[in-house]
Parts: sequence; C-alpha cells; structure tokens
Amino acid sequence: MLRKHTDAGEHIRIVSHNDSDGVAAGGILGQTVRRLGASFRATCEKRIDEKSVTSIAGEKNALVVFSDLGSGYLDVFKEHLPSSDIIVLDHHLPVEVEINNIIHINPLLHGLDGARGVSGAGVSYFLAKELDGRNVDLSPLGIVGALADQQDKGEKKSLIGLNKIIESDAKAADLLETNVDLIFYGYETRPIARAIAYTTTPFIPGLSGREDSCLAFLKETGIELKNDDRWRALRDLSEEEKRAIFSALTKHMVYEGCDAESVHDLVGTIYTLKGEEPWTPLRDGREYASLLNACARMGRPSLGLSICMGDRNEAMREAEETLDSYRRKIGKYLDMVRAGDRIEEMEHIYALSAQGDIDDRIIGVVASILLTTGILKNRKPFVASALDEEGLIKVSARATEAMAKKGLDLGAVMMKAAESFEGRGGGHDIAAGAFLPRGTGRQFFERVDGLVGEQIRA
Repeated sequence: MLRKHTDAGEHIRIVSHNDSDGVAAGGILGQTVRRLGASFRATCEKRIDEKSVTSIAGEKNALVVFSDLGSGYLDVFKEHLPSSDIIVLDHHLPVEVEINNIIHINPLLHGLDGARGVSGAGVSYFLAKELDGRNVDLSPLGIVGALADQQDKGEKKSLIGLNKIIESDAKAADLLETNVDLIFYGYETRPIARAIAYTTTPFIPGLSGREDSCLAFLKETGIELKNDDRWRALRDLSEEEKRAIFSALTKHMVYEGCDAESVHDLVGTIYTLKGEEPWTPLRDGREYASLLNACARMGRPSLGLSICMGDRNEAMREAEETLDSYRRKIGKYLDMVRAGDRIEEMEHIYALSAQGDIDDRIIGVVASILLTTGILKNRKPFVASALDEEGLIKVSARATEAMAKKGLDLGAVMMKAAESFEGRGGGHDIAAGAFLPRGTGRQFFERVDGLVGEQIRA
C-alpha cells in the first residue's frame, strides 16, 4: 500500500507517538518515504482522539501511517478516516475492529511479545526493510526505539525477541557493537561525575541530578577525574576503577534504601552505534534514546525527528540544551514528590495525584523512577496522574517484571478502567496509560486498585 501511494506521487502523512520510541519510528518512516521519492509530513502526538483524527481527516491525505500508536483507536479511524488508506504500525494492545481500508501490523496479532520483543520503531524498521533491503542502515534506530522502551529484558540487560533480528542486521552491516559494562548516561561523552548525575535508570538517591555530590563521591572513592587537562569519561576507566565505583555505589544505594535489584541495573549491555561519531551523544544507544525522549517530553519532538533524519548540526545543539533542561526538571519533580509525602499506598497499588504540579508529558518518567528505585515499602504497581493543557487527566501506570509474572497486565487494567469513565486507556503489561475527563481521578484510582486486585487473585 505504501509503495502504491508513493509511486503515484502522493503526499504521505506520518503520525507517530510523542515519546522516544515514537520519534525513532517516525524517523525510520520519514527516511523510508523520502527514499521512495515522495513528499511527507510527520508529527508526533501524545494521544489520539476524535478531535485529532478529525483534524487529520481534514487534511484529505490519500494515505496516513500511524506508528507506535493507533492499535487502540481503530474504531476512531473507522468512523473519522473513512476516505484515507491507513497503515498502523504498533505494538500496543489493540481493539477488535474490522476495517477494509486499514493495514494493521502489530506483533500481538501474531502471538508475539510487543512489550519486550519489539518496539514501535522496530515494527517500522521491518516494514522499511521489506520495502527495500538497503534500508537495513535504519536498523540502529530500531535498536534505539527498543532501548527507549526499556526492552533490554534479557540477560545482562540485553535485547530479546524480534529485537535480536534487528541487532543482527545492524551488526552484519557493521553499524553496531555490544559489550557489558557499567550503564551510565554519557558512557561515550560525559565526564564521569556528570554521567552518574545524569543517570536516572536506576535513580541513585542523593547523586542523580546532583553533579557536585557526584564529584565528592568520586573523589572519596579515589577515582582520577582528569587525564591531563581532559575530563575522563566512563570509557576511559580501567576495570579496577569501574569495580571500585560499582562497589561504592552499591553501598551508597543500599544505605539510601534501594533494593538489590536496582543496584544490579547499574551493569548491562552497552549498544555502541558505530555509524555515529565517537564522543558524541548519539554513539551510545541509550544516550541516543534519552536525547529523543527529552525532545519529546519537553514538547520539541521535531528536533528528535530531524536528528533521526540525519541532522547533526543545529538540531543536535538544540536537542542537547533541551536534554539539560529535561534532566533538571525531573530532578525537581522527584525532590518535590519525595519531600512532600504525596504518594498514597492503597490496597493493591501506590497512587500519586500530581494535579498540575508535574508536567503530564513527564509523569510517566517520574512513575518509572519512583517504582524502580526500591524506595517504596511494598511491591505494588505505581499509578500516577497529572493534568494536561486541555484539562484532561493523563494517567501513567508502571509495574515490574515480577508483577507481570504473577498475572498483572496494566494495559488491560487501563483499558477497562478508562472505559468506566468515558476515557481511553491501554498499553503493555508493565507500562500503560490512560486519558480521562477531569474530576474522575480519585474514582479511577479506586477502580484500578480493584482491577489489579482481581488480576493478582485470579
């Protein structure tokens, strides 16, 4: 269908999700359509609803491609986009609707794991590769999308499922190499203290977001911070120095109340993108993903799309500035939540109602960090809400792999609970979300608490 429309010289509309995986997916599709010689417009949206779809329909595009979103809105497309051909490339929980003008590609429709095995960018990559084998050079963006969605669930934080095929493609094209090491943000580029300060997965209490504290911590550990006049990055350290840092961080995190599982998240597989320049933020796959995520969460996804399309100049400079602002904002929010005693423990979940105090585009990141640090007393899913600029309630829910193994599926919970309040919800078993009318937040938390309890008891 895509080739039919590009061969006809028609303008292609690309709509992707407003997160790092969605930005990477949009970049893959933009590159693919451009190589087919067609014009296109790509945007990233944080949600799909009747209003946004009606607006897209008003553009009268012959073909609309949705990436990393859309599977949960097929009924909306059926009603409001009857005159356009549609391609949906997604890995989230779908609704069951039969529509003649839609090609729906989703691993869940074939019994494959969409939460851990392939991202939205990965699904988009497979389409690009099928159209033209030379698009294998887009495989690094598929890796970035998977890392962005934290699909590194294999041994030593490696990729699994269909992502292994993308990894194999990238290695065969000499675009990727992997090794096991300490995972800090800025493995290639940042001075060691800054790399630790910028690391939020896992969140290191007292150090994440606090470069001065990290400098003091490293000096106490006996690590040389400079080589002549140049600040050392993690890649410059000896194995002995890395072991000393890991040991000191372990003691620090345990003292701060983090559990052993979060400590082990400090070590994992490093994905080095060989096609990117050394010492740049795009050389490390997770760092690339973080850059795209910051652009999306700070309302500037077009910067991320430009980078994915090959811009390494002005867009890159602005994206790095955006990332610095994003990191500071996260640190401020986490300090506010922890200091304000705002987390409520319910029977089966933890709940945080941020109202307008936390940016709705960042509430999911805050929820993930709070869940994974180990500072919560009991092992329960974390459900957080914030108000968006249109007055709707944005909900983000997060759980652990251990909870999923006990039968928890937050995607199903969000979908079912949101329907009770004329909202929309969905996602994966360990990461999901919803949008609700204002004034329904408290009742929604109670509904989610009950549904989680039913799943765990089943």
